[in-house]
Amino acid sequence: MLHLAVDSTGFSSTSASTYYTRVLEDRESKIGGHRRSVLTRRYVKQTVAVETRKQLIVAVKFRRGPSNDSPDFPRVLEKVLPAGLPVRLVIADKGYDAESNHEYAHEVLGARTMIPVRYRGPGIRVGGRYRRRHLRDFDEDAYHERAKVETVFSVEKRKMGPHVLARVPSQQHKELIFRAFSYNSGRMESIFLHFIEDFYRAISQETAYSSNCNS
Repeated sequence: MLHLAVDSTGFSSTSASTYYTRVLEDRESKIGGHRRSVLTRRYVKQTVAVETRKQLIVAVKFRRGPSNDSPDFPRVLEKVLPAGLPVRLVIADKGYDAESNHEYAHEVLGARTMIPVRYRGPGIRVGGRYRRRHLRDFDEDAYHERAKVETVFSVEKRKMGPHVLARVPSQQHKELIFRAFSYNSGRMESIFLHFIEDFYRAISQETAYSSNCNS
């Protein structure tokens, strides 16, 4: 049974400093005697589904940002379907609060959802059967597992950087896919080493116990 957390993060499409990028955009905004009051920088947005108990990336989806998070919820989860593994729980933050997302998780994946409802106070009717149910039965302990996906993003960016080197969108997507593979390889190695350590520790304890019994 998979326990999944869905979230997204952005990767800069340039390795230039934030200050340098802003200076260039400032110059471009002044062309023709007009200056934009708000500068919008585009980036590559990576949406992932992470198995929270193992902290492994099981599905990824990319698009150019900035953009709304919610539509990527079913798009990343549908990539889990070919594996044929049952999904028990899907966790996400308020940015993914939409009845259609709850319906997809419950009716297509057969999974529970744990997504906070964007509730606006007394007298405001919450639409949707699953969203109304969440107002009554929201499990805070289960929702806190969402922090695992933030850990994955932190490790990925710390080890491989917060920007992509490729310039063409198709190549940027491939680069981020290889980053996900690289992250998973490192994580699997860590899990395997912990397993080996626990295995030999158990043997040592059993040997020590047998020696004490024989003595």
